[in-house]
Amino acid sequence: MASVLGMLRTYAPYLFIAVGVAWGAIGAFTGSFLVAWPAVACVAGGVMLRQIPGHRLTWAWVVSTASMGLIVSVYQVYAWEPFLGGAFSTIAAASLAGFTVFALVHVLLFYVGASAARPVRSETS
Repeated sequence: MASVLGMLRTYAPYLFIAVGVAWGAIGAFTGSFLVAWPAVACVAGGVMLRQIPGHRLTWAWVVSTASMGLIVSVYQVYAWEPFLGGAFSTIAAASLAGFTVFALVHVLLFYVGASAARPVRSETS
């Protein structure tokens, strides 16, 4: 288990960028600006993890980005749930499945971001 987490931490910048690209594709497909925010935030988080991994802002950005993506994913699941019994049940089921997977991915990203080495505060005397 430790080796899997180590590998996830190693590739965390690329995971964030990949999830951001996926959010961007969903936003382009649906024409929704709601999912544009997680796309931009995930890509920025991945770039920050790659460029300045030990900075305090990076750690806070990564954790908040994963939280925001989780919230938007859960909201999308909630928004599509009423359509399960109607004429759009096939589309609703696919959307529910996709956003549930996205929610789980964001839980994983949150765990990777939160368990990453936090920046050390410098002691001032």
